[in-house]
Amino acid sequence: MIFEKESLSFNILEVMKLNQENVNMWNAGRNFGALSFRIHADTRLKTSSSEFCVKDDFIVYVPPRLDYTRISRKDELIVVHFDTIDYQTQNIEFFKTQNPEKLSKLFQEILNCWDKKEIGYKLKCSAILYEIFAECYSQNFQSKTPDSKIRNSVKYIYENFNRSDLTLREIAQRSYMSEVYFRKLFKKEYGISPQKFIVNLRIQNAINLIAAGYYSLKEIADMSGYKDYHYFSFEFKKKTGITPSKYLY
Repeated sequence: MIFEKESLSFNILEVMKLNQENVNMWNAGRNFGALSFRIHADTRLKTSSSEFCVKDDFIVYVPPRLDYTRISRKDELIVVHFDTIDYQTQNIEFFKTQNPEKLSKLFQEILNCWDKKEIGYKLKCSAILYEIFAECYSQNFQSKTPDSKIRNSVKYIYENFNRSDLTLREIAQRSYMSEVYFRKLFKKEYGISPQKFIVNLRIQNAINLIAAGYYSLKEIADMSGYKDYHYFSFEFKKKTGITPSKYLY
């Protein structure tokens, strides 16, 4: 994703807030990229090869020269338009934020800075956009210290979280320690238990698969590590507040 780039140069063209309903709009070949934060949204983005569902608290990046249709029952968002020569993709990129309050505040800050147009505002807006990219990266990738005793186990979790037969015992064995000691070190480093960490990864994976619009809910449950759909639905509602079927629509 664009925020994974360690070095990125850009020129901000515009920052705006949109609040629209019942939109069906074709966007053809714009020569700039668009990074948006969805405040309240029930939107579908359709390209010639794919379709995505965008809800509240989603970050979306639409690259330059991509033709797509935006269909919205509701779409309230703040969007930054910018050019860059350092990053190229032909795909819409998106994720649901883990800490929407932080990103909402940053997007509101860049909007206010742009609208006021005080001396040096473009430089200030650029600094805020870098903060936005950094926060997006932080919310998607847990940092691990090089000397972490559990780094091999954490890597194993990322690679295998969607396996329904994944056990804490085999995870702990990757760092040559007991389950009890691994659980203690993991909670100290990440602030939650490894079980909850795995559930978070599974539900985030399910959210992204739902948004992609390609799979049935039972397929998504299976691809996220749940053989029992009813248990998946229970875990999904516990995490998001709604069932997968309601989230889909």
